[in-house]
Amino acid sequence: MNQSEDTGVPLCVDLDGTFIRSDMLYEGLLRLLRHRPLLVGKVPLWLAEGKPRLKSQLTKVLPPPVTPPPVNTELESWLREEKARGRKILLVTASHKDSLGVIEDLFPFDEIIASDDETNLKGFAKARLLVERFGEKGFDYAGDSSADEAVWNHSRKAILVFHSEAKMEQLSQKYDVARTFCTNQTNWKDWFKALRVHQWAKNLLIALPFLAGHHFHTIWQLAGLFAAFLAMSLCASGTYLWNDLLDLEFDRAHPRKRHRLAASGRTSIERIAMASIALVGGGLLGAFFLNFNFGLLLVGYIITTLSYSLYFKRVALADIFVLAFLYLSRVIGGIIISEAVVSFWLFAFTFLLFLSLAAAKRLVELQLTSNKGDDNIQGRGYQTADLPAISGIGIATGVSSCIVLGLYSNSPQVAELYQRPEWLWGICVVALYWISRIWFLTHRSLMHDDPLVFALKDRGTWLLALAGLCCVLLAQPFPS
Repeated sequence: MNQSEDTGVPLCVDLDGTFIRSDMLYEGLLRLLRHRPLLVGKVPLWLAEGKPRLKSQLTKVLPPPVTPPPVNTELESWLREEKARGRKILLVTASHKDSLGVIEDLFPFDEIIASDDETNLKGFAKARLLVERFGEKGFDYAGDSSADEAVWNHSRKAILVFHSEAKMEQLSQKYDVARTFCTNQTNWKDWFKALRVHQWAKNLLIALPFLAGHHFHTIWQLAGLFAAFLAMSLCASGTYLWNDLLDLEFDRAHPRKRHRLAASGRTSIERIAMASIALVGGGLLGAFFLNFNFGLLLVGYIITTLSYSLYFKRVALADIFVLAFLYLSRVIGGIIISEAVVSFWLFAFTFLLFLSLAAAKRLVELQLTSNKGDDNIQGRGYQTADLPAISGIGIATGVSSCIVLGLYSNSPQVAELYQRPEWLWGICVVALYWISRIWFLTHRSLMHDDPLVFALKDRGTWLLALAGLCCVLLAQPFPS
């Protein structure tokens, strides 16, 4: 059959994993957890009544998505070519008909056929409907899963959309395949970014009590600190993935975050969820094996992180305070592992410094929102009118952290730990210059949306860190 004859055969296209790089049901469950967490307990009851009931209830209790899911662009381009040739293109999906409002504007489908409150239009049910409508071998079908094989058994030609090229080759031997589209666009670099490995630098705070307390005679504790660092890093990466899943719709509206692994749809929601569970499970297992109290601390860290993702992220001011407490938990973890006795000064300095950096992070997002002409940050509790207030809080807490550091430098504890403590005032100058520079660049809109990422890549930060290290060495922390 030539191309002109193809135009007379309707082309039926699946939605989840085929036309879009996501799954509407899984996204609905994530949005329920994000917007209506108290209703999550009803999910098993709805599912017990069947998938149609579950999908129907999700559409009733949830607000419309803020942004549409990402489209499989290669397939979309081909569909537009087919439509330009006069071919009739139908969207035939197991998603509930009331959840497709965000999909309708993505492509001019001639008709949309979807599940309702009684029928889950998937697999054999979809095949039966299409055969009744167009006859045996009277349609072509584009799909992406093993459930679609029931439809391909009755279609004229198959259009395969899979992550695996091996799977497509296997199906090509079974069906008359018209086109194939490989959606596997992830590599180790994508996962490296998704796991925020660069953010592991935050977990080096675990070593701060060990260093501040001058426990140089207990080198054997370094192994424990390294193990604790890995355990906390695994848990942190797992929670980053979970946070990405909960923020899908908001990240897609962000100029940079829309490229994240979850928001872009370059891999499935299931894979990201499984990776998150595996990372958190591995981190907790290692933490409890290392120290029971440290394991409990990590449990609290995970609970706090999830509460931040589900609620506190949307509460102005509370969000940056929670972020600062999460930083402080790393210092507490270091105290547990190294068994160091640390003064109040370390807690005050750490909390104030990271409260300042959290405010800088939020200010950058407000600046991006203001530049776009919007009044509110999607998924946050801030308005562009809050820019001066956030700036004031960030600068004040940053300067306060330097004052705390200065008071510590003149405290009796320092006199016992250093032979020439007057050199520690040099660190105060370095810290004040660095935090001032951070806010100077932030106000010029030259700051990365994460100050830590900026610091790791910034040559000036590394030079200042070297100057600070020289001051510490000149203060002579080692016994004579």
